[in-house]
Amino acid sequence: RNPGKNRPLPSPFRPPTPEIRLEVMSSNWEVSVPSCGYRNKARVVQDVKELLIQTRSLTAKVEGYVFNDGKSAQLVSLNGTLPIFYRGNQYNIPVRIWVSREYPNQPPIAYVTPTKGMRIHRGHPNVDESGVVYMSGNVWNAGSTLSTLCALLAQRFSVKPPVYAVSSNRARPPVARPTVRAQPVYPKATARPDAKATYQNGYSHPSAHLYQQANPYADPKAQLKESLLRQARAALTTRAEERLTAQTQEINRLLECKSKLQQGGLYLTQSSAAMNREKEQLERSIKLMEEKEKSILTWITENKDKEIDVDTAIDGRDTWSRQILEEVAKDHAIEDTIYTLDKALEDGQITLEVFLRQVRRLSKQQFRHRFLALKISERQQQRSAMQM
Repeated sequence: RNPGKNRPLPSPFRPPTPEIRLEVMSSNWEVSVPSCGYRNKARVVQDVKELLIQTRSLTAKVEGYVFNDGKSAQLVSLNGTLPIFYRGNQYNIPVRIWVSREYPNQPPIAYVTPTKGMRIHRGHPNVDESGVVYMSGNVWNAGSTLSTLCALLAQRFSVKPPVYAVSSNRARPPVARPTVRAQPVYPKATARPDAKATYQNGYSHPSAHLYQQANPYADPKAQLKESLLRQARAALTTRAEERLTAQTQEINRLLECKSKLQQGGLYLTQSSAAMNREKEQLERSIKLMEEKEKSILTWITENKDKEIDVDTAIDGRDTWSRQILEEVAKDHAIEDTIYTLDKALEDGQITLEVFLRQVRRLSKQQFRHRFLALKISERQQQRSAMQM
């Protein structure tokens, strides 16, 4: 059987011609590359153009790539066939190559995509049953290109083609594929000063297993198990990161709540101390008022049957009290005098000029009496506070 056999084509690695170069540079995929988030856009465009010029059977476009964890990204994909020579005949191997975002520090992601009349060879040393391409040895570094990768794939596939044709008259049972397609998963990459040394030391690129794991005629069940384990690890890692993010946010929220509670507790402590001081002051004031009331009742009882002289009945207990009493009496006397002058003006007993002159003079006196009474009252309050 010769699957996909056709007439021989020129070498896929021939030098580019000016006509082809112009055609490649005008492709639509190049316009979409800046929106894909590549770190080295110029290198991606240059290597893709070089590959398209050398291999006419491949086409480039930008489309969505879905990872095992459900996330997707817009990447440049190369679709078509890769010409190989097997036992003197040329065959076209259908492939799809995705250019990773960290390219060229990370290798591309390659798949073999058999058509309806093809099947993947079970136990192939470089391709598993789901189409994922594996390479043994450290074959990729930052200086590698897409063209060198395709040349290496063509060399390996020429030794043993990864697919075979299904005959219509002699049907061969199709190879069972896993339900979940084995897709590499992007980790969180960091800057790498020496890309070549990094890959040789086992850096975990999304498709690092394509180039570092040897898979000589592996058991299909073991390959399926390994693929499912990789997917399970990726899913668990994603869930753990989501859980960690949620718990970190919850811890930050609780710490903020704790800070507010501590501030509230300090405010309550200060408010409680202020209320206790005010309570003590009120208790002292109540006690003082009770004593005053008792003293007044005693005086009333003693002087109940005596004749009281109104002018001498009330007197201050000290000089300040007598002085403030005198100033308040003068203030009220002036207030009564102004009221009497106002009534006299209304009755026509005095003129407006006389009224204004007298009110001005009395107002000045009243201001002095009130000011003096206020100052004496402040001094008395200060003295009472010091005694308490």
